[in-house]
Amino acid sequence: MTTGIAALANPQPGHFDLATGYHGDLWLDLDALFLRPALLRPHVRWLANQLGAHRIDAVCGPAEGGAFLAQAVADRLGTGFLPAYRDIAKQPAGYRLPTVTGGISGWRVAITDDAVNAGTAVRACAAELRSQAAEPIAIGALLALGPAAAAIAAELSVSFYTVETMTSQAWPAGDCPLCASGTPLTPMPLPIVE
Repeated sequence: MTTGIAALANPQPGHFDLATGYHGDLWLDLDALFLRPALLRPHVRWLANQLGAHRIDAVCGPAEGGAFLAQAVADRLGTGFLPAYRDIAKQPAGYRLPTVTGGISGWRVAITDDAVNAGTAVRACAAELRSQAAEPIAIGALLALGPAAAAIAAELSVSFYTVETMTSQAWPAGDCPLCASGTPLTPMPLPIVE
């Protein structure tokens, strides 16, 4: 599905420390995706239709861009919304969920994220859901970079829906071929507000 979502994120090529233990060859201004929410409505509707077909009880997303998307999808579906907050005690990437009266054991939950590259946030959300006996059922993203969609879907045994895909690579920092070739890290660009 080609939609122009990627253009909203102002992609910049280079050699970036993704701050997740991974390096990558593409930087995205993910905050810019949510600058004009009306532009996302058709994409939220499409993701909600895909995820809703799985009869989910809630939508979970990391409390960065993924939570904005999760809340919009949950609102459209009339389901629960579970923001996943960073937990610095869980390294390299860990999240905690808010306390829900009665718990979430047995809940069928979709996970959303603004963009999935290395998949650390999605994996951490799935682990936290499973630790509370909830079942991750499907993943939805505005953008999937490189082989992320197929790799994460296979690893977590869930369906993965993405509005748009982009060519990109991410590597564990210690295995980064750009580092090995001596390519210096690219300074992080400043966000562009239009």
